[in-house]
Amino acid sequence: MPLIQFDTVEGALDKETKIKLADALTACVVDVIGEKMKDHTWVIINEAPEGNFFVGGHKLSPKIYHKIMLEKQLSEAES
Repeated sequence: MPLIQFDTVEGALDKETKIKLADALTACVVDVIGEKMKDHTWVIINEAPEGNFFVGGHKLSPKIYHKIMLEKQLSEAES
């Protein structure tokens, strides 16, 4: 069975975003492997405490993550 693990910093994703993410990742598996795998696809979202998650040598905080997500939303709204 497919197992997808998504690692992020604690507090970066709210409950609604986690659900959307899990649905989207599951849909990717279905698109590639087939509909029968939907009920057998696991998605695990791991949240590392702030100070334990680094990108490019820089500590990633929920504030930075939220800023990136907001910039994406604004960009999509302008399109």
